[in-house]
Amino acid sequence: MRKTKKISQTHSKLYFLILIIFPLVFGSCRLFDKDIRQDKHIVSFKHQMGRVADSLDTPAERINALKTILENIEADEDLITPRKKNKLLIEANFYLSNEYFNVKNYKKAIECTDIAIGLDTTDATGYYNRGSIYQSIGDDSLAMRDYTQAIRLNNNYADAYYNRGIIYEVGGECEKALEDYNRAIKEEPKNVADIYNNRGNIYLSMKDTSKALSDYSRVLEIDTANINAYTNRAEIYILRQEFDKALDDCNKGLILDPENIRLYYKRAAIYERKNEYDEAIADYEKVLDLDRHDLYKARIKTKESIRKLKILARKR
Repeated sequence: MRKTKKISQTHSKLYFLILIIFPLVFGSCRLFDKDIRQDKHIVSFKHQMGRVADSLDTPAERINALKTILENIEADEDLITPRKKNKLLIEANFYLSNEYFNVKNYKKAIECTDIAIGLDTTDATGYYNRGSIYQSIGDDSLAMRDYTQAIRLNNNYADAYYNRGIIYEVGGECEKALEDYNRAIKEEPKNVADIYNNRGNIYLSMKDTSKALSDYSRVLEIDTANINAYTNRAEIYILRQEFDKALDDCNKGLILDPENIRLYYKRAAIYERKNEYDEAIADYEKVLDLDRHDLYKARIKTKESIRKLKILARKR
């Protein structure tokens, strides 16, 4: 009898445990199902946003599609985690801001970034994106404020350093620009060649031709098709009176861009310094031929150079 009673007590305990555990397990399964359903919706919305640019032809269509996606995200009750929902809303607003920016509706573009920043004030990307818009419309003071905030939130934000460096450079604050370019280069971003080129420009303006030459050469190691670097390095070689090297850079640049007025003008000046007057005349005439914008002062200077060189050529 004792043995039977003991078994009965054991069954009672098991039954009691089942009554407690089963609702917990069932509830956790339901939560797991909700999480899976939420993640599926997140992936679907991301896929929709990514396809808008590829599948719709006009800006108006893309803007309307993104507005609809935003409305659907807002209304989706399966997005149960506020943080994940906000991240989706931020991403959609960035897409929409970009579309407004492309059609030059800068007010709307800024409004979208304002919404994104409001959803997460700790996200550096929102400040960077808004700063880029302000910089594009010439409001450098507001752009500077946003880039600085982006850097406070993410002190490795290479693009923010680079764009802020441009503002400093344009404003004549070369030392601050150099600091930002140096910091951007340290992060090795995709556009590092552009940063080296800009830093080279600052060194050139500061008459530090050695550092400028080093930066332009670094650009060409990274990007052998960079026209600006060939043009700028040719200028350094001219200043150093290394005319053959300057000529070589001009020739390489003109192979890549046969209608580059700056390179023809620069090469003409090199030929002139080398007393190769016929070649200089040919390049100056090419400048006149390509000068579709009729830059009056430049044309007069070019014509005067041609006239002078023709006289010199006849004297040889």
